[in-house]
Amino acid sequence: MGLKFCWGIKRTVMGYSEEEVKSLRIIDLKAVFAEFVGTTLLITIGCGVACAHGPSDGQTRLLVAMAFGVGVMAIAYGMAQHSGGQLNCAVTFSLVLGGAVPWYQGLFNCIAQMLGSILGAVILCGIFPCDADLTGSLASNMPGEGYAEWRVLIGETFGTFMLCFTVWECAVTPVGTCGKNVCLAIGAAVFVNVLILLPVDGCSLNPNRSFGPAVVSALRGCDNYVSGGLEALWMMFLGPLLGAACAAGLQWPLQPNKEVFEMTAECGGACPN
Repeated sequence: MGLKFCWGIKRTVMGYSEEEVKSLRIIDLKAVFAEFVGTTLLITIGCGVACAHGPSDGQTRLLVAMAFGVGVMAIAYGMAQHSGGQLNCAVTFSLVLGGAVPWYQGLFNCIAQMLGSILGAVILCGIFPCDADLTGSLASNMPGEGYAEWRVLIGETFGTFMLCFTVWECAVTPVGTCGKNVCLAIGAAVFVNVLILLPVDGCSLNPNRSFGPAVVSALRGCDNYVSGGLEALWMMFLGPLLGAACAAGLQWPLQPNKEVFEMTAECGGACPN
């Protein structure tokens, strides 16, 4: 059956009607556009703070971590009703693997996220002249001094696993207790992982976050350009996608049985005999 396109559909918590979308194969262009805008904002805010202050010590690293954490929280609150506020192709990948998002919607979301990443990096070029970019690379991700590639992969896998696990357990599961505070929990997961991974590789957790700055900074031609972002992209894709896959796989034993959950709800929360 072919794909159909529309602008906006009736949404569940994560933005999709399982019966309607999977039976008709509808791609929601409104959700795709929301992911494009949201990712553009995320790159501009998070990487912009890194460009302005340079994450070189405890104080500036705290600023960058807050920018990404609070930025994700605010943008997710704004975009959740349109697309689920994924903003991250690793999160989208995890949701597709776990069956929460159809593969065709996930594919279009990821394309929009990548384009938004490039636009966000271009906007940063307009804000920061070469000499004012304290990272020298539009905050591209690359291994820090003294950190081997395998350490970067472990860090990115762990951090993205925690982020995707938070999304699954707070936003997707029908027995989650976060309610409207779900974006706060997701932003907090980003915040703590940025604090951990900033000295390791600048903290990606998100291939989109790495892609746009690496490509645009390499094409910009600044005299103070710090190379390494393009060469490190494989790590910023592989690590997050591995972590996303692990989080999706963990949902098979953790997600409540749908029939038991519906029966429990009908009984007012009492466990069926």
